[in-house]
Amino acid sequence: MADRQAVQQNINNLLSKLDDADPDMRYMSLNDLYGVLSGPNTNFLPHDQYLSTKLAEGLLKALDDQHGDVQNQALKCLGPLVVRLPLDSLRLLLEKLSNLTTSQTIDTSVPNTALRVIVTALPRPQRGQVPESDVNMAYSAVSTVLIPRLIGPGPSTSQRRGSVTKGMLDKDPAKGFSSDAIDVVVQVASCFGTLLKEEELTALEKAVMSIIDNDTAGTVVTKRALAAISALVLHFSDSQLATFVSELVERFKSPQLSTVHRRHLVATVGSLARTVPGKLGPHLPILAPFIFSAVGEEGLEELIPRARRS
Repeated sequence: MADRQAVQQNINNLLSKLDDADPDMRYMSLNDLYGVLSGPNTNFLPHDQYLSTKLAEGLLKALDDQHGDVQNQALKCLGPLVVRLPLDSLRLLLEKLSNLTTSQTIDTSVPNTALRVIVTALPRPQRGQVPESDVNMAYSAVSTVLIPRLIGPGPSTSQRRGSVTKGMLDKDPAKGFSSDAIDVVVQVASCFGTLLKEEELTALEKAVMSIIDNDTAGTVVTKRALAAISALVLHFSDSQLATFVSELVERFKSPQLSTVHRRHLVATVGSLARTVPGKLGPHLPILAPFIFSAVGEEGLEELIPRARRS
């Protein structure tokens, strides 16, 4: 008990220093806090709701620090903290961070990076093994809080009646699409893909495809969206992939299909071919005519010599 009380006192002391005017003092307190959180003496935190919540709030505040070194150290502390948070505290932390990603007043790359750090640090399912309780708890938090915020829109948690929370993948009128938010999707699919329900995979796919379908999406954003599609289709069932291919065909057939959109669709098929070549094989007879049509005879003549040289 004495050791636990000493650790609690030490943590409270370090958290109080996050308000210090000296950025070096704030950095050092976070550095010391990382050491404490990484040690075995904080195993009581899942049963200490008050201190766990206080820690999460302290790191959230440090993420908004004006000094990059302080922010980076706060990000570093999130890893060992989240594996010690009770479920309610973890959900609250994910909710607050995901809400910050749509802020108009802060650098939203920071909360998006924090979300990726958290997803990466959480216990994840292992191939061929039944998920343990801590893995199920982590997935529960991701499923109930983060995925709905990614796909949006949904009811806002604010007090305004009828307000709607914008999805993290939605286009912002001022900033455009967020490549950082797409990277969160990639991390969720990479870490928890085997546990994602079919409806979650479909919802994430549709949200990402809405970016690929948008001619105003920049090159960087489109490349990240293609990476997200690759990460998601790895966990598609055969029927889910068949539906996705059918939707791609309908897009190719659209009379309003622009050159940019067609290029994005061809790139999407290329991502599928690299990621799930075996599963895509049966669908190639349907997709191939659209690819050849997009490339054109001149493109084919260019590709054939290149293939011979390689």
